[in-house]
Amino acid sequence: MENASESQSTQAAPLWTKVVRIGLGISIFLLLVAYPCYVQVSEGTSVVVTRFGKPTRQLMEPGAYFKLPWPVEDARIVDLRQHVFNTPYTATLTHDRRNVVLSTFVVWNVANPLLFLQSAGSVEAISAKIDGMVTAAKNTRMGGYDLSALVSTDSAQLQTERIEQQLLQDVQQDALDKFGIQIRQIGINRIAYESSNVAAVLAQMKAEREAAAKQLRALGEKDANAIRDDAVVRSEEILRDGRLEAGRIRANAEQRVSEIYAQAHLQDPEFYRYWRSLETLKRSLGSDSTIILRTNEGFMDLLTTPPPVPQTAAPSSPQTASEGRTVLLPFGSSPSNGEMQP
Repeated sequence: MENASESQSTQAAPLWTKVVRIGLGISIFLLLVAYPCYVQVSEGTSVVVTRFGKPTRQLMEPGAYFKLPWPVEDARIVDLRQHVFNTPYTATLTHDRRNVVLSTFVVWNVANPLLFLQSAGSVEAISAKIDGMVTAAKNTRMGGYDLSALVSTDSAQLQTERIEQQLLQDVQQDALDKFGIQIRQIGINRIAYESSNVAAVLAQMKAEREAAAKQLRALGEKDANAIRDDAVVRSEEILRDGRLEAGRIRANAEQRVSEIYAQAHLQDPEFYRYWRSLETLKRSLGSDSTIILRTNEGFMDLLTTPPPVPQTAAPSSPQTASEGRTVLLPFGSSPSNGEMQP
């Protein structure tokens, strides 16, 4: 009995192994047949399906798709991300006959994958076409601008952004219609000059800076003149007010002096004449003056004939009487003594 069971299990084992092998083989075959029919569209890419080389459809949305196996149908992947292409240096002529060398950059992406494959087929091929389009646009547009539109110390004369927008408008629609690409931006990387134009560029920059300096000097001179004029007007006002105030003070002083002179003259006319003569004598003869006059003429008689003593004067001492006379000067309530010797 044991031998019979062992023989049955031995026969069953090879049968199971065969079934597994057959199933595995069928699975591998189906996988090999189905794999060429599977298409995976990733984010940022597109797939163009061709049948016997003729485009039939384009897959734009990410996901899994199926197609007929090769060689019936084929799938070509197109990158939809943005690309940056730097054009080589190209010489162009400006409106003022200046030769300038420009280098530009172009930002683009594929908008129509099917048209892109039919017209160019690769990034390298489309770069050459973009270079030709941008170069033609630069030659056309730069002919309408002077060199100062690219290089100038005056920001109002610079037209770089406007030139870039015009270049974009010139090539954007044609690139989309002919090659299926969308040009997003065109910008100027660098501006170079030939050796013959360097002196002209420097001379232009120097002239612009000199013009700006002259304008600043003119504004400064204008402000300085305005400040000077205001200062002159203000000084004249101050001087005028000072003259008016000095005139009032002088008038008041002269009035007060006249009142004092009048009061002194009324109190003692003879002594007033005597004191005024002394003042005139003092003003006439300085400290270093030498004059020879007769003592009996002019105001020199004051030295020999002084005025008489007023009746209100106090009696003098014997010593004072022997030496000369003492004269009281009645100025209000505070008299002052004056002594004169013949």
